[in-house]
Amino acid sequence: MKYCASVLLCFALSFSVRAEDFSSCFVPGEISGYKVSWMGIPLAWSKSTTDTTNENGRELIRIRMVTQTYAAYSHIYKVDDITEVLIDPKTALPVRLDIILNEGSRKKSNETHFDHENRTAVYIDRLADTTNTVEIAADTREVMSFLYSMRQTDIADLTANVHTLFVDGKLHKMGVGFLKEKKAKLPTYGKVECSVLEPVAEFDALFLREGKIFFWVSKADRRMVTLVQAKVAVGKINVKLQKVSGPGDDFWVKEKEQE
Repeated sequence: MKYCASVLLCFALSFSVRAEDFSSCFVPGEISGYKVSWMGIPLAWSKSTTDTTNENGRELIRIRMVTQTYAAYSHIYKVDDITEVLIDPKTALPVRLDIILNEGSRKKSNETHFDHENRTAVYIDRLADTTNTVEIAADTREVMSFLYSMRQTDIADLTANVHTLFVDGKLHKMGVGFLKEKKAKLPTYGKVECSVLEPVAEFDALFLREGKIFFWVSKADRRMVTLVQAKVAVGKINVKLQKVSGPGDDFWVKEKEQE
């Protein structure tokens, strides 16, 4: 069950920023909930929330993801994760990233401050008590900021290039392959048209070296990650979208209101 908590929304890709405004990718008040299952057993839940915050007179988007094991299964593999990132809504570039992961015996606690103007990121590892400055590109993103920026990115653009992603204080390369179009069967929403993608990375995370992983991304508005399927040494893990709530009048909110 290694990395089962962070697999949910970590679609690990990055791409070059275009001359466009990404504000429409973010919906303050949006809440998305997922269920994490292993071999058909529901082991954990995950929830992502989006709101706005003001820092030094600058209005930013705050995305917070919390993942926890259901109490009944905490003896199998306990997960208690919090990831929070502040993002510039116009560029979809991260400003600050804070991660606290507790997954079994594996723990992380780090903070990253991004300075895209000067092309540096300061990575603070609280457990190791170290601080490192890393050179980045003007368009470097981490996982969460990419996840939302991809809502207005064409699938062909994602699969055409090798991308760069900031993970655990380092820059990593990643490619992504388009496999097929298929319908994901979701609670609340029924069958949803999706593009099935397979990321391939150079770093040891997200099952990418331990097994196969597939992301199902909806073709409907907001381009939600509807399903994550991972094949690992100890079985299969599914992460499935349960519901989306908050403001809006698109497919996700309308379908929920019809319940």
